[in-house]
Amino acid sequence: MMIKHWFVCGVLVALVGCKGGGDIDAFVKLDTDKAAAFDVGGDDCVAKAKSVGDWRTAHSADYKAMQKKLKESFKDGPPKDIMEKYGEQMSKNKKSVVDAMMKCSSNEAFGKMMDATKAND
Repeated sequence: MMIKHWFVCGVLVALVGCKGGGDIDAFVKLDTDKAAAFDVGGDDCVAKAKSVGDWRTAHSADYKAMQKKLKESFKDGPPKDIMEKYGEQMSKNKKSVVDAMMKCSSNEAFGKMMDATKAND
């Protein structure tokens, strides 16, 4: 449950900070790429561990920096137009990540990858 809470907070923080079409477009693309990494392998947690580990190593720093920048842009939450444009995609992305985390939370390879890439968060 903590993983789900962490992810939901991360998405909300990102959406709250979405200022300007270019910033949110870039963030949603990165978030969708992240979801795709979590979708790799279906129920194969070893394949997910490899895919997610590669994504986290290559993109987590940019993702977090973008979240921070965007969070500072909107203090009162995401505007309605942003939610209308990106809300459904962000929900799909969140579902991909949460589903994978739940499927693989007790998998040794996935756990090792999460620990090994934690510094990238």
